[in-house]
Amino acid sequence: MTEFYQPASGQTFTEANLQSQTGLPPTAPPNVLASNGIYIIVPSTDPYDPGLYNSTPTYTIVGDYANQGWTGTPLPLPTAKENASAELTTTANAQLETILCDCSYNNDVVTAVASQDLASRPARFQAVLDEMTTVTDTLNSNLDAVDAATSVDEIDSIIKQPSGTFVSGRGGAGPLDMQPSYFSVLTDLPPGIGEPDLEIYIPGTDTVIPYNASLPAPYKFDSMGNCYTGTDYRTTFRVAATGQVLGTVIPALGPAVPIAWTYNPTIPAASGGGGGSSSAF
Repeated sequence: MTEFYQPASGQTFTEANLQSQTGLPPTAPPNVLASNGIYIIVPSTDPYDPGLYNSTPTYTIVGDYANQGWTGTPLPLPTAKENASAELTTTANAQLETILCDCSYNNDVVTAVASQDLASRPARFQAVLDEMTTVTDTLNSNLDAVDAATSVDEIDSIIKQPSGTFVSGRGGAGPLDMQPSYFSVLTDLPPGIGEPDLEIYIPGTDTVIPYNASLPAPYKFDSMGNCYTGTDYRTTFRVAATGQVLGTVIPALGPAVPIAWTYNPTIPAASGGGGGSSSAF
């Protein structure tokens, strides 16, 4: 269903009420509507989790159309924690039900088997219990993380689990230099956050490498010289405005290569190793 936006009043209209409230038929050509201050809305998906944010649509006029965007206001942190815990639990419950359906054993059978001592438990049931344990362990870890979260954006990341690919290496000006780098993939970042909103943090030397749009494409981050110690090559991604940590990798010595990473809000301790190969924590 087509909707319409009137910047002068800030109102939106459906096809059903456009003519009754403005006198303009919804079948009028876009340029005719625009000349009368009415713009056809180009819709977009609301990226905000309603259990964590109150979201409001925004509109940008482009030609005869109004492109829809969104702004979000975080809910109070205690409310967001309660909602997130319920959402994570619901998801885990659904995963457990799927495991039960796929294995053909009902809940009574699995419960009876789980109550048996591991040494006497029939092997045929252990794979199912292992799958279920993975789900419950993950749920417990996520619930602990939600309890410890200090911002709604952090809770959003616990639910969505950001991930991506960082293309990086070491060398260039020397072995302690980070090669010009960039993100080739970014998935499920906090709402409104993209590559320009990120920064690279080097824990070993307390160095911040900001996004740099002036670098030759596709590169967006460059240490411009030494940034590592001789033994610590941890390279952390975080949201520049808030300092929220998203993940950490260790680039290998050599040209920039893709390094897949998943969400980890804790910067790992320095291993003291040589960082001979690209890796993610």
